[in-house]
Amino acid sequence: MDLKELLSSFAQITVFAVMLSMGMVLGFGGVTRLWRQPGLLLRCILAAFAIVPLAAMVVTWAIPLSFEARAGIAAMAMIPGAPVTYRKLLKGPADAELAGSFQATMALLSVVLVPLWFGVISALYPSAAAAPLATVFKQVMLVQGAPLLAGAALAQWLPDLTADFEEPLNRISSAMLVGVVLLVLAMGLPLVLKAGPLTVLAVVLMAAAALLSGHYLGGADPIARLTLAQANASRNAGLGLALITLNFPSVAHAVLVTIAAYAVMSAIASKIYAHLYQKRLTLSTPPQDTAQGFNAPGL
Repeated sequence: MDLKELLSSFAQITVFAVMLSMGMVLGFGGVTRLWRQPGLLLRCILAAFAIVPLAAMVVTWAIPLSFEARAGIAAMAMIPGAPVTYRKLLKGPADAELAGSFQATMALLSVVLVPLWFGVISALYPSAAAAPLATVFKQVMLVQGAPLLAGAALAQWLPDLTADFEEPLNRISSAMLVGVVLLVLAMGLPLVLKAGPLTVLAVVLMAAAALLSGHYLGGADPIARLTLAQANASRNAGLGLALITLNFPSVAHAVLVTIAAYAVMSAIASKIYAHLYQKRLTLSTPPQDTAQGFNAPGL
């Protein structure tokens, strides 16, 4: 097993553990919070599974990129709901439960929509190495859908058992996630320099499209907008790497350059967006209202 296969396997195990832990923490009530707001749910689906992939298509059409760069951008565009989203937004003026519901919902929808988008991408960029759609479906279901539902089911029907294992699993999965993030950063920062200006420009434009679509489709509530913009921009790099390794093993390392570039640049863009948006809210809202909005119950 070489380095990229080892990294891919570790990423899959980490995603599985994080989704199981998140299901146990949120339960069915937290997972389905977004479902109780049908209008917002539909707008989130539109932003995550339509606008971002279409923006990626426009970007890859307008900018001359290698196949590896296009494949990396496609992988990030197709798979929303990064495992780090929920925990990243636990701190600061964001609605962490809404972020968790977004992540969980997108993970469940990915089971169906990722294989469909993968079929479209495979038709546009045919490759003999591409895995059957059923294999992609199985991969996404096993890594994301199954552990999330299992965790929520345990929280619902075996609360005592969940209480015993929730904290240890949370610590273990958090440590694993930190390991993946550090690996991505350690490999990603040097890789961003290797990506070239066109690839960096492409991922920045895609990150901007993800942030803006989440912002403008996130509704009138400023906290929801802030939360959903950042959640939509956080794409699932671990699962994207796993699917690329599964379908295009010969170019997986080269595709990792683009995936790492997106992970790094989208994180920077999200930080800038959050800082500017909070500053704008602070300037346009009376101090007492701002304090109430940023310290709403449960945040």
